[in-house]
Amino acid sequence: MQSNYNRLSIAVRLALSVGIASTAAMAQAQDATTNKDASSAQSQNSGDQQANKSNAKTLTAVSVTGSLIRRVDAETASPVVTLDRGAITNNGTPTLGNVIQQLPSVSGTATNTQNNSNGGGVASPTLEGGDGAARVSLRGLGTDRTLVLVDGQRLANADLNMIPQNMVERVDVLANGASTVYGSDAVGGVVNFILRKDYKGAELSVNDGVSSHGDGQRHGAQFTVGASGDQGNIVAGIDYNKQDPVIATRRGFSAHQLSLYSSGPQISGSHTVPSGKFQLPAGNPGLPANCSSGLVTLASGSGNSVNDYRCFNGASDVYNYNAYNYIQTQSERTNVFVLGNYKINDYVTFFGDAFYNHTHSAGQDAPAPTSGADGWSVAANNPNNPFGVAFGDPAVAGNNLISTRLTGVGTRLHTFSTDNAQVNAGLRGVFGSSSWIWDASFDYGRTHRVQTNFNEVNIPALQAAIDAGANIFNQADPAVTAQLKSGVSNPIYALTNVMKQFQANASGGLWDLPAGTMQLSTGVLYRKNTMDYTVTSDALLDVSKGTCVVLQEACGSPASGNQTVKELYAETLIPLLSEQPWAYSLNVDLGLRHSNYNTSGSTTNGKFAVEYRPIADLLVRGTVSQVFRAPNLDELYDGQTITNPTVNDPCYNLTSAELAQHAAACQFMPPNTNYVSTLNTQIAGHYSGAVPVGASLKPEKGKSYDFGFVYSPSWLEGASTTVDLWRITLKDMLTIIQAQTVLNECFADNASPYCGYINRYGNGTSIPGGINYVNTPYVNLGNLSTSGVDFTLNYAIPHFNVAGVDPGNFKASLNTTYIDTFKNDATPGAPGAETINYAGTYTQQFGNISRWRGTLTLNWSLGNWSAQWQSRYINHLKNLTAYADTGEAVAMPMGAITYHNIQAGYEWAAAHTKFDVGIDNLTGRVPPLVYQNGLNYNVDTATYDVMGRYYWARATVKF
Repeated sequence: MQSNYNRLSIAVRLALSVGIASTAAMAQAQDATTNKDASSAQSQNSGDQQANKSNAKTLTAVSVTGSLIRRVDAETASPVVTLDRGAITNNGTPTLGNVIQQLPSVSGTATNTQNNSNGGGVASPTLEGGDGAARVSLRGLGTDRTLVLVDGQRLANADLNMIPQNMVERVDVLANGASTVYGSDAVGGVVNFILRKDYKGAELSVNDGVSSHGDGQRHGAQFTVGASGDQGNIVAGIDYNKQDPVIATRRGFSAHQLSLYSSGPQISGSHTVPSGKFQLPAGNPGLPANCSSGLVTLASGSGNSVNDYRCFNGASDVYNYNAYNYIQTQSERTNVFVLGNYKINDYVTFFGDAFYNHTHSAGQDAPAPTSGADGWSVAANNPNNPFGVAFGDPAVAGNNLISTRLTGVGTRLHTFSTDNAQVNAGLRGVFGSSSWIWDASFDYGRTHRVQTNFNEVNIPALQAAIDAGANIFNQADPAVTAQLKSGVSNPIYALTNVMKQFQANASGGLWDLPAGTMQLSTGVLYRKNTMDYTVTSDALLDVSKGTCVVLQEACGSPASGNQTVKELYAETLIPLLSEQPWAYSLNVDLGLRHSNYNTSGSTTNGKFAVEYRPIADLLVRGTVSQVFRAPNLDELYDGQTITNPTVNDPCYNLTSAELAQHAAACQFMPPNTNYVSTLNTQIAGHYSGAVPVGASLKPEKGKSYDFGFVYSPSWLEGASTTVDLWRITLKDMLTIIQAQTVLNECFADNASPYCGYINRYGNGTSIPGGINYVNTPYVNLGNLSTSGVDFTLNYAIPHFNVAGVDPGNFKASLNTTYIDTFKNDATPGAPGAETINYAGTYTQQFGNISRWRGTLTLNWSLGNWSAQWQSRYINHLKNLTAYADTGEAVAMPMGAITYHNIQAGYEWAAAHTKFDVGIDNLTGRVPPLVYQNGLNYNVDTATYDVMGRYYWARATVKF
């Protein structure tokens, strides 16, 4: 009978493991022994025994992500997903950004090494990519609403790639609001990197990898050494990795820019071509008879004769700028770190950690396009001008359009040299023989980034080269190329961010209750952040003209500012019931945090959480917390930069009476005028832009809700599951106001504060009433809410034999997220404003909000061998875009995709060496296309893999 029972048990376990494997996953490993220990203690109810349990818990308590209370419980009210060191190293990637960004709770827009600079100078402290960074967006709420921590301390620069991988023991991810614990920015949640504090010995690891296309090579090495003794321990290391760039034409899906037309997708590109585009007046001898557009381009020859030109064909005369853009940026990183602690006496211990990172990275764009509208011209009597007419800005009387692309001067390379340093040091100890502990620490972080844009067109220098004889009509001539190289410059943009923070905490037991000891944690914090951003004179924006010496795309403005915050916070855990019928335990967790910002005032936020175990195996949990995000330094002080959106001016074709009715919006506008003016918008931080008198930015505020359960059945050893229903709401969103919103709001109300953002050309100009520029600073505007369900399932299958054969150890884990709603009301209260549910869609504003994401991981080990198979699933969704030809809105389907990664390892015990090999994206899946919404790649690089099948190997030697 016992034999039959064992076979049945094995069959049930195998069936369950196969069932798990068929779904899709990856989640935290959980220790089932905690519930057993709790169950075995049910008979200890006396007062003395209760005190002994409290003392034991104090000795073994540790910091838990998402709470200020030190806990011994493996599961709390906070739904934390943990990636242990094995989950990190089995991934194969040498940087942490790719590991974290694959979690199902991560969605929306994020920056990683697949993001190029996206066709512009990016002359602002806020970058779109190219600097080699990786940032994370939990719940799709954006990187600014996800807080990144190291051992619970805020990072000065939230770049995941700057953290040395060999420094990290595990990563805790809490995809839930945590403002009462960590303060501002923890709206979507926190990513907490827990460091290796007890490492002994030394190890050297080297890695290499290459794609199946023979490109995207990466290689690196890590060295870690550690020692410990009775007085303390120390761990130090160095980490180096390098990644080669990949040009977009190396992949079929990104070889050309694709645009979606009403007739279907078509190859597109730029009409600014190296052979030039020239507008000729009717009757000019250089204008072919069949050229109704009046546009010509160089066909052959030197360009000195009108016979060298033909009619410009708008369909076929396009330039493929994708041939120069990176789909994987170039980067090289060096990290060093040291961390440790020293016991001064029985009551006080010193602790500290420090790390430094240097990253050199580069993004690349096609050679610069330029036209006479940028401020240069070719005189009618220029000896190289075969047409005898003036070329320049067509908005100036007498000029004809001229445009070209300066291919001879080289690609626009954007390099970034970034230095990050962070030091956290302090003291911790105990208050005598009590259960109370304390700590005080100072945290200092500094980031210095230098961006250099090579081969940006310098307008005065280009004009000087043309006037000196450079033949802009014949760039194919090497002599002309040499002359034109004097027409470019290399502007430099330097950003320095500094964080200084002091923090002191105390925690311990308040008094004993029948169900246990009431715990309290409290603390104070002071933090100062400073920002300084400089721009060389050739890229310095003239706000009145919207130009600078180099092309408008690279114009920027200096910026500087500081922000200080003072905070008081406390959290208490109140045990209400313990070991009662239908109440194995019941705890209430209360938290409160008061924050005062010199830039945005004060805010107080609270948390209420319940932990209820009806039985030892089941935890029912719920949390309601207030969340907030204070305006950051970029939003407050960012200097003005230029964008060129498309808007409809509500003032066109109005009568004199109507213009008078809407005087604030339509200043200088002549009645019944219908011309299209050039529109610039000047994006700026709140204090840098033209803002209404008395206006100030407020923190974003909202609420985070979570309700779920954790079930670890004692009848099935090694199994556990969690289900969490979550919802996050946010109001007064900090966002760049759209130019169309400014125009509409001012048109509807002459007293609107947005009227001060509009600048029109005055009387006496060539286009009186035309829009010169619209200031679009950051404002508090809009509401956002999202909700969904998280589900995890884990099973460490107990060891078994089949017919006397040991098949090894198996473990399976599943982690999935379903997004039910993602609603945005961009302009609440505005005429015609509507709330849109973006769940299941892709947009440039919010990125990829796929409804279903999941990861499945299967691990196996036997003796010296180990293996892992991981599957990652992203559900189908719709790309909300518009046809390029008609402008009609359309929702294009984007297919579901599943990535498979495999890894195998062998440990050569005699040589203290382990070898790992793996293949990422085993089936070589190609990302779904998003056409013009995908900028220069036709794909969503924040979500999907662009490298294809990738092979990697690693060897680790321990000394």
